[in-house]
Formats: sequence, C-alpha cells, structure tokens
Amino acid sequence: MAALVVILTVVFVLSCLAVTFLVLIQPPHSDGGSGLAGAFMGAGGDSFFGTKAMTVAGKMTMFLSILIVALAITINKIDKKDTGPGGKSLLKDSIPAGAPPPAEDPEKPK
Repeated sequence: MAALVVILTVVFVLSCLAVTFLVLIQPPHSDGGSGLAGAFMGAGGDSFFGTKAMTVAGKMTMFLSILIVALAITINKIDKKDTGPGGKSLLKDSIPAGAPPPAEDPEKPK
C-alpha cells in the first residue's frame, strides 16, 4: 500500500504542476488582454496554439482540477485506512531503527 500512496502522490504533484502551467498560459477571459501568455509569447500568443487551443486548455484544466481533488481525497482515505491502533501512518513510518520513541503529547488525554 505504501507504493500506491507514493505513486498517487507523484501523479498528484505532476497534475498540480500541469494545472499551474495551463492556467498561466491562458489569457484572461474578461478584459481581453493577453495575460501571461502574451508576456511569454508576445502579442500573437493565441496563434501559437491555434484557434481552438484555449478551449482545449480550458477542458484540460477542468479535467486536471477534478483529478487533483479526487487524488487528494483518495490519498487521504488510503492513508487513514492503513493507520493502525498505534496511530502509525504509512507516510509517517520513517523512524530509524535505533531512534528513541517519539515523545508523548502532554496535552493528549490518556
């Protein structure tokens, strides 16, 4: 299960980077300006990707946004599901063998 969490986390991070890139290349839809796409590609930023590119980029942004939410929920559920009675999590299981046990929380009721 730990490998699945790692794979889903990598896909999650790559999806976040892809959405960031897609949002930055799209021009703003309200004022008709060229946005950051114009800053990188000049005034003819729309012709670089073609005429239908912004609708495709919009659809890709929507798909990746839904994927990010689904991955975040899935990773959270998998990690909580595999938490044992001691409260150990898959992502927090990296304590070396010779290390002292973690300190108890003084405010936590026993």
